[in-house]
Amino acid sequence: MKKLIFNALIVAFSLGMIGCVSYMDKYDSGSKNVHFYHGPKLQDRFISIVNITDEEIEFKIRRAPGGTYLYHVILGEEEERVSEGWFPTQLLTAQPDHYTVRMKAKKGLTFQQGKKYRLCVGSENPEAVYYRSNYYQCFIDYEFVIPEK
Repeated sequence: MKKLIFNALIVAFSLGMIGCVSYMDKYDSGSKNVHFYHGPKLQDRFISIVNITDEEIEFKIRRAPGGTYLYHVILGEEEERVSEGWFPTQLLTAQPDHYTVRMKAKKGLTFQQGKKYRLCVGSENPEAVYYRSNYYQCFIDYEFVIPEK
């Protein structure tokens, strides 16, 4: 009897694991496109670009209440992620009402002159949100165009 119960538990566990793997495979096999919802558009007095090169952009952003680290993503015109990462927002600096973020383009990508980009700041990594939803809420949303030289 104990052997029968043990074998039934093994079969049930195996079926459960197969179900979990096939459920997660549905997400992994599809495209990992996350739609970035527009958040409030910030005026230039709250956010500005300090320095731009083909590989790097530096922003000056007014501090907002919230976490000490926020996830910053620079999106291209087709919502492709050109640069992203966690950045500290509560470090003590000479300007206590602003923080700066220096973002580098991903390997093989550059910031192109005349092209429109969007800075999206949120509280989570978009990859973590992906398994719950395909929508990512930007609570800072800043559109900009790299000026021609």
